[in-house]
Formats: sequence, structure tokens, C-alpha cells
Amino acid sequence: MKYKIYILDDHPIVIEGLKKILEGQEDLQIVGASEDANTALMQIPKLKPDVIILDITLKDRSGVDLVKKLKQSHPEIHVLVYSMHDENVYAERCLRAGAMGYIMKGESAARVLQAVRQVLGGGFFFSANLLGSIVSGGGPRSGSRGEPGRMLSDRQLEVFEMVGRGFDSHEIAEKLQLSAKTVDAHKANIRQKLGLASARELLMEAVRWVEK
Repeated sequence: MKYKIYILDDHPIVIEGLKKILEGQEDLQIVGASEDANTALMQIPKLKPDVIILDITLKDRSGVDLVKKLKQSHPEIHVLVYSMHDENVYAERCLRAGAMGYIMKGESAARVLQAVRQVLGGGFFFSANLLGSIVSGGGPRSGSRGEPGRMLSDRQLEVFEMVGRGFDSHEIAEKLQLSAKTVDAHKANIRQKLGLASARELLMEAVRWVEK
């Protein structure tokens, strides 16, 4: 029996790299791959993968939001997040959204295979440090990415990152399927939580966050 794997990442080179790791395994089969969430959402119901490996930074959708949607519509499919972003900021968010594992890009092929098989077996795959923090109730450590990762809600962090990538309120609203008024309210709450006095300070802090 071969377990079916679907890959979602907006970088073709990452998809090809994962294929090279996974395709040589007798028990694993790549059934599909996509660079955007909308295509993936159309293909996944037909392909019925056992595991979806996805990044949380996608061109057309927040990966954390996508994990939530996938678990709501396909609860039988396991989700493994494969990301360059600091696990101390994002891994627990992904766990709450329904992911069963979080592995950093740059890990060895052996670790990637370990993560896939552990998730396939119904287990969770996170670093020992992060799991210890979650079990003890301490939450993610602040890490090198700073305060926004600890102080903002999932939706606020999505808006914050999009501000840092240069999107205006209308563009953010369209991507997150919100109203521009709601996005502006999120921005105001973000400024309050981070102690930022102006929209300019918000933009500068968001750009610094994205570039780290």
C-alpha cells in the first residue's frame, strides 16, 4: 500500500526538492502538487491524499487559514507544515488550526521522511523544545522574531505580515475575504497591542518583521 502525498508550495524548486525526497520511497506516492491554494482546493477532493505538505506563506491565501479550512472540509487528511518561518512563532498556531506537524525548511531528508511517516501514523511532529513548551502550557518562546508573534492573534498576524509585504487595506481585504473596514479595525488593534503611534510606524515595524 502506498500513502498518497500532496504538496502545496509557491516555490517550484521546493516542490521539486520534496518530490526527490519522497518519490524514492516504496510506501509513498506523490499524487499532486500546486503553487497556489485555489488550485489545491480544487484538486484535493479528487485526489484524496493521506497527507498534505504545505507552506504557510502562499501567494493567494494564508497557510494557517488554509489549514483550518482543510481540517473543516477534509478532517481525515493529515496536514504537515513545511516552512522557513520560525516555529516558535508559527508552529503552535498551526497546531491549533489542525496541523499535525511542523518542520522547518532546511532540515535533512531523513527528518522530512520522519515527519511524514509520524503524521501518517497519527502522531504529531514538532521539535522537542516546542513540544515541551506546549505540554507545559508555556506557549511558544518569543524567539528571534520579537513581540508580534506572541502578542497578535492569528488574523492580526496575517494582516500585519501583508502590511509588511506592501498590500493596502483593500488588497488585504480581498485576499482574506474581509471588508476593508474590518482590515482597518485589525490594523488599529495591532497598533494598540504593539504600542505603535501611527500608520507609518505600523508599516515600518511590519516591513522589519517580514524581512527578518
